[in-house]
Amino acid sequence: MADRPRIIGIDLGTTNTLVASVKNRVPKIVPTDRGNLVLPSVVALSAKGEMLVGGVAKDQMVTNPKNTLYGTKRLIGRKYESKVVEELKSYFKYDIVPGPEGDAAVSLGGRVYTLPEVSSFILKQLKTIAEQFLGGPIDEAVISVPAYYTDSQRQAVKEAGRLAGLNVKRIVNEPTAAALAYGFNRGLDQKILVYDLGGGTFDVSVLHLTGNVFEVMATGGDTFLGGVDFDNRVVDYVLEKAWEEHKIDLSTSPIAMQRIKNAAEAAKIDLTLIPNVVIDLPFIEERKGKPVDVRIPLTRETLNALTMDLVDRTFELCDRVLKEKGIDRSQIDEVILVGGQSRMPLVQQRIHEHFGKPPRKGVHPDECVALGAALLAESLGSLDSVTLLDAVSMPIGYALPNGRVRRVIDKNTIIPLVKSFRLPAPKEPGAPFIEMDIFQGDSDLVVDNEYLGTLKVPAEAAGRKIDFRLNEECLLQVVVDDPSGPRRIELATRDTPELLKKELARVAQEKAEKAEKAAATPSSPQEGSRLLSSIKSIFRRG
Repeated sequence: MADRPRIIGIDLGTTNTLVASVKNRVPKIVPTDRGNLVLPSVVALSAKGEMLVGGVAKDQMVTNPKNTLYGTKRLIGRKYESKVVEELKSYFKYDIVPGPEGDAAVSLGGRVYTLPEVSSFILKQLKTIAEQFLGGPIDEAVISVPAYYTDSQRQAVKEAGRLAGLNVKRIVNEPTAAALAYGFNRGLDQKILVYDLGGGTFDVSVLHLTGNVFEVMATGGDTFLGGVDFDNRVVDYVLEKAWEEHKIDLSTSPIAMQRIKNAAEAAKIDLTLIPNVVIDLPFIEERKGKPVDVRIPLTRETLNALTMDLVDRTFELCDRVLKEKGIDRSQIDEVILVGGQSRMPLVQQRIHEHFGKPPRKGVHPDECVALGAALLAESLGSLDSVTLLDAVSMPIGYALPNGRVRRVIDKNTIIPLVKSFRLPAPKEPGAPFIEMDIFQGDSDLVVDNEYLGTLKVPAEAAGRKIDFRLNEECLLQVVVDDPSGPRRIELATRDTPELLKKELARVAQEKAEKAEKAAATPSSPQEGSRLLSSIKSIFRRG
């Protein structure tokens, strides 16, 4: 019998990426960059025009910040015009530009790269390293993503794998992968909470483990809460102290800022083990021909004070997830830590206080997601395979003309699933097509959710059954009944939803400004009619 193709598990992280494989039923991390177990999730263009990946790319962050890409996991699968990307433009030193399909992209050396392309460079490097270490070609992988990723982000990660020459057999949620690393083949019957505080995202999931059945009961998170946000608090502290002591504004110097970011991250890590550090930045600036040295003491207590609200936010999310399913804290048997930021003493102390028990120490927070992904990869198609009953992290629905979302799929519904409804009539009488803009997110308002795409079908399809199908990877398929049988519809992309969001935001602002005058000078029917026509015209474009 032919050997099964080699398959690996990959934890594609904001800060670092890991790859693992299973041998003799034991998962192990593959040594990657310079003999380390992690590959920095950094891509850079050198001065000579070479594409660099990993540690060598990270090395040039100080000297060439404009051409060094980091933290791109926060951008992948997002629209360029989205509120999130708009906020991130000032955060990163590299150029974020519109991509060919309206997605966020980046510019390096005068060329535009999509975010899946950027991630594919990292995955391709991992593929090469794993092939050299394991001694043979690798064509298949299971890749983990934050539980709170939207359909668009999951699709983008899958595309990154394809561009890297990998057949991505499965996308798995990071907390679920971590639970696999903890409970696989241990014969447990427990409710566990996975507290995943990584470099760029926070996820919390509650799972019921019964043997090798892993059921996600509830999940939640924040794709903008992670280790880099803790780093930024230290960076702001250093900038403030440098101004107080030397009256210099270091925020205007890209090279100085990169040095400060590196020093802030290093200081934060050191403070997990020791109570005091000194952030030492010699010759950070020059004044009147003389070098300016910055030396700033930082204690663990100060770091705790700077980041306490970030830690508090994680527990607000934990409580919200538990409340949604009516689970009491006392019902949680174990708390599993995932992600480098979960090593922070304050985090572990608060977990003990919040749940009445210390977090489980037997699972490596940096490695467990990759190990779990490898275990899932190895189990695919085998007799002793695991059963994953994962859940939808955010509702999915379609936009209504009033700027609200009608939900079709509710949060925390177990996947795979199918939800059916009847296609409505076209928005405008006599229109040749029915158009429905699909969104994903927790808000009831279009403006606060992520646009997934636009469903466009002939007007005669009104009244037919339409299915929203989510597979085991939480990827969306739309199927419409047709006289010849069920037909899958690809979602189109266009600018209309973003234009609609802007129009709705403008309308809301105008309403707020006119609220005080409304009683004295009520709006005329004609004015209201013009406003409705304005919004409808936005829907008709594209």
